[in-house]
This record gives sequence, C-alpha cells and structure tokens, in this order.
Amino acid sequence: MSDPTNQLFVQIYSKLAAALSVPGVVGEDSSSIMSLQIPGVYIRPNLKFDDPATQFYVSNALDAVLACSWTASKKAGTVSDIYKSILDGKQMPLSHLTPEECKELDAAFAYLYDPDGDPSEAYCAYQNCQLNYMTALDAYEAAGATQKNGGPPVPQNLSDNLKKAEQAWNERGHKGDVERAIATVNQYEGLEPAVFWKGLADRFAQYTRTINDGSEFQYVTSNPPYEQWFEEFGWSKFDFDMTDFKRQSRAGGVGVTGCCCCCCCCVQNAPDASAHLGPFSLLGNPSACEIPFLMDKEDFKLSCSMRRVEIVRPWMNTNVFYSRAWRWSPFSVSYGVLLSTGGDLAGRVVPSGVMPVLPMTVLLVKDLEVYWKSETGMKALEKHVQQGHECYLGPFRLSRATLQDEHRISMPDPQLIGFISSILPKSPNPDPALNWPHLTKNRSEWP
Repeated sequence: MSDPTNQLFVQIYSKLAAALSVPGVVGEDSSSIMSLQIPGVYIRPNLKFDDPATQFYVSNALDAVLACSWTASKKAGTVSDIYKSILDGKQMPLSHLTPEECKELDAAFAYLYDPDGDPSEAYCAYQNCQLNYMTALDAYEAAGATQKNGGPPVPQNLSDNLKKAEQAWNERGHKGDVERAIATVNQYEGLEPAVFWKGLADRFAQYTRTINDGSEFQYVTSNPPYEQWFEEFGWSKFDFDMTDFKRQSRAGGVGVTGCCCCCCCCVQNAPDASAHLGPFSLLGNPSACEIPFLMDKEDFKLSCSMRRVEIVRPWMNTNVFYSRAWRWSPFSVSYGVLLSTGGDLAGRVVPSGVMPVLPMTVLLVKDLEVYWKSETGMKALEKHVQQGHECYLGPFRLSRATLQDEHRISMPDPQLIGFISSILPKSPNPDPALNWPHLTKNRSEWP
C-alpha cells in the first residue's frame, strides 16, 4: 500500500466524490470534477451581506479560476476578467433568426426571466427544487457509499426523501417546462448576435459594483444566499471510517493534474497574522510536518455535516462557453487563446487552457468530529493544537478543534472544503457552417 497518510486523502476524496455524484469514472457523468482545498478555509458567519465590503469579499472569493485538478489549484486571473475579455474581443457571425424562431426565443425568455432580467417565479422554483433534490441525493449517495463499503443499508427515509424531492422538482419546480425553455434559449440566442451580445454587455455593466476605495468587482451571490448558509436545513451527513478506507473504490478524479502533496494531518507554525477575505479566513500554506495516521494500529472515524452551495453569477451567461457562434476577433488581445481544450475525465483526457473548468458549487462542512481508538494520534494532534499550529486532516481544518475526551475531538466551525466545477468544452470552437465576416484592418468595415 502507498503511504497511508496520502492514501487516506485519496479515500476521503473518493467517498466524497461518490456522495456528491462526481465519481469521474467510465459509465458515469464525467462533465464535472470535484476539487478539494488542502486544507479547507474557515467561514465567518453572520456578516451583513448588504454591506458592499462583504459583497466584495464574497464575490472575489467565489470568482477564482481553477485548474482541472482534484486539489483546488488557482490559475491566474478571475472568471469575471476572462468573461469580460470575451465580451470585448469576440467576433460574431453574420446570422439572423427567422420571425418564427424569434417568437420562440422571446417566449422562452419571457418564461424564464422577468422584464428586469431576474429569474421568473417558475425559474426560481425550479432552482430551489433542484437544490433540494441535490441535497436529498447527496444524503442518499453518501449512505449508499457506506452500504457498498460494508456498512448498514441505506435508511428508508433517505430513499423516501429523494423520491419526494424528485416529485417536487417535476411538479412544483416546473422541471419539464423550464428545461424546454432553456433548450430553446440555448439553441437560438447566439444566432441573433447583435441583440445577444448587447444584452450580455448590459448585464455585465448592471452587476458591476464598487466599494469605498473605488475598487470594482462583479457581484456574485449564491443559492442559498450567504445569509442562509448556516441554517439547519440543507445539510446531509458524511461519515468516513476504517472500513471506507479499506473498501472505497477510487474516484476517477484522483490524481488529475497533480498529486496530493499535502495529506492527512499536517502542521505549520501559526502565521503572525491571518489574512481575512470577508467570511473566509485564509491562512498560509501548510508545511509537510505530519501527525502520523497509524492505519494498522488504531480505529478511526470522521463525521460531519455537509452541504452544497450553488454559485450564482447574475452577470454571466454560461452558454457563452458552450456556444459555437463566436470566435476571437483577429484584432483582440486574446486572439489565438484557448479558454479550454475540452476533456473527458472518464477517458483520462484532462482539459487545459486559461479556464478549463468553471466552478459552479461550493462545498461546506460543519460539526466535524474525529475519533481515534488509540491515544497516539489524539495526543499528537492535541500537542500541536495547544502550540498554535495549523492542523488539518485531508480537506478538514482542525486548528479550532476542542478535545471531548482522550479519543475524540470536535470542530463545529463551518469551513469551505472545495468546489465542484463544470468541465468546459473546447472554447472558442466556432462553427465553420456559419457565415463569418472577413475583416480588414479598416475598422469602419467591421459589423
């Protein structure tokens, strides 16, 4: 077996991936990847989100560009900067919709959005029911992974909750109608380019905010909103023990882009000062000083509450990254740049580019408890915590943990442990069947 501390992280990642329906294996949907923070970052609850400074901090924390990796590795730039470069540097095809297609598109937009551009009542119901369904699915899949590894069977109430959530999504969430409208918008909106791109530019400007020092940012929110992250509803249970360590099948995302160099319980000297990014308490990168995890000598169990938070960028139309109805203008500073090469994790084709994935979901945990049968690991952890070191176990930060007894610690504080990102297709990928302009250097001839 490989180094047990490294293998522990692999197995924790794999069970989380199974619980969150992102296994990345052949036969399963591999259009998403989970990336875990090593370690997680604490979240400060109960800030006033109507304060522009809080909005600035949260928006920037959720605007990072990530590599396609199983560990949350930041790339240069922000999502909003890259999106703005498309708005400024795209070239549009010479195309128009027929009157009938325009009517279909207008009807779909009217169903999905209010006149001011906010999601309609039906679309909001769809999004909320979808989130409730995913919460029920997470609880069901986590229990299913435990059962598959030799644990108890999935409780009947989790199966019932999943069926009820699916029924509610279909009925109260207008699932069929909303998805038909979305399909119509996806099919047609980019083929009326002048209207489409002007609308995108107006939306981007609408959600540009400034704070007192003049700094600009793109407003990012979430579903549920920050104010509701810490409510009791919406959390599911996650457990990991020695049986999971031995039996959990390896997720396809393991090892993508790199290896886990920071694993199990590692420590660093506490920095002189913590950098606070709004609700996210960011600390320095941990060193490789490990607290031993003695696999063959001690029983071990970890449990926590887990929830997903969907990132909402009201200034963005994600269809831009999938559309074949734009390309870089030869006069753009981004000409020749690939946002993403496209990829397929199940086929071990890892995408590259300036933005190969788009973070869509934040993973939060709270009420973390860790149990060791022997006192070896606990005493080592207690010693480092008392000395002010920054300790963590895989993606779970432990520096605020309290000792419950000689075998158990608890860490109730909420923390962000990772992201689920959509793997973007090749972009830009202009359709050669469209009528593209032949541009000269005479700008007066540009469409």
